[in-house]
Amino acid sequence: MKNRQADSFSGAPAAFGTGLRLGAKETRLSPAQQRLAKLLARIDKLKSQIADLQALGDTYRPLYDSTLEPLRARHQALARRMALWLDERLDRKGLSPTQKRATTEILCSLCEMLASEGDEAMAALHDKHSAQSLRQKEEQGADDLRAIMESMLGQPLDLRAQDESLDPLEAVLRASHEQLHQAAQAEQEKYEAAQARRQKKPTAAQRKAEQQQEDADTVLRQVYRQLASALHPDRERDPIEQRRKTALMSEANAAYGRQDLVALLHLQLRIAQSDTQDLLQQPEERIAAMSVLLRQQAGELEQELFARQEQLERELGLEYTQKLTASTLDHELALQQEDLEADLQAMEADLTLVQQDDAGFKRWLKEQARLSRQPDYF
Repeated sequence: MKNRQADSFSGAPAAFGTGLRLGAKETRLSPAQQRLAKLLARIDKLKSQIADLQALGDTYRPLYDSTLEPLRARHQALARRMALWLDERLDRKGLSPTQKRATTEILCSLCEMLASEGDEAMAALHDKHSAQSLRQKEEQGADDLRAIMESMLGQPLDLRAQDESLDPLEAVLRASHEQLHQAAQAEQEKYEAAQARRQKKPTAAQRKAEQQQEDADTVLRQVYRQLASALHPDRERDPIEQRRKTALMSEANAAYGRQDLVALLHLQLRIAQSDTQDLLQQPEERIAAMSVLLRQQAGELEQELFARQEQLERELGLEYTQKLTASTLDHELALQQEDLEADLQAMEADLTLVQQDDAGFKRWLKEQARLSRQPDYF
């Protein structure tokens, strides 16, 4: 897949070196300039990775759906046929009490899986055969989770604020998440209050950090104002140039709105027809202030990249994947397709066996009991 570079500098090299050519001689970058150059390169790389990940998702989501959804639909249809056949078989004689229990357990398990996909008829069939209805199982699971969470929190869960349309387990999960967040926030506030009592006056390091943050915010505003002044479309009489500046100003507004210093700097370099070497030739104080913002931005981009990776993995049903690339996604899709097709073959063979005669059905029950006793390996 073709690599995409997001917001790359006009005329900028792919990586930043440690030397600048100024006229006929080369000047070494200072440590602050080197740090700034590395931050700019890191942010460009993260933006490129996010763009590549977005492109991968746009390509592979429909491909996974078109390949796997028909197989999943067949899987559900076969599971439904087996459930209906088992229901019919339980209405006939010829099974021992042990065989009836085993048949009922398999039937209820199939119905529970299908009911979770929204099959109301299978939910009713489950409740016909199970000692506990699906609703009662949900309530039992919610009660168990509630007891665990209340023991962890040391206080009762407050479910009154939860939407009444939620199922019991979801209501407990949401209440648990909210109270865990509140508890963590209270602990943080308690810690900060204790720190404030111990240290009434800010340290020199704290004052320096606060000043650097103020300087960084000032730099962001200054760069935006410089762009706004240079790009104001009302000052341009040429219609073509006016449209160009309107588009660039829209970019600047969006970048400032999301506090994206790198995007603003890219714009500044583009309209000035300069390169990153000019950007690095600034006073050390300004470079330090810019670095504060860029470190924050890099951290936010890393979090965004991680969150997007997790989301795509969930959407595509991936586990323990390596780096997300076209080749790994092709490989994972082939594996999922192969597993589903193998399951479908096994289910079709099972249906043929159980419907053949009672002897085949009882052999199948015995095999299912044997398989259920085998340990799961992860």
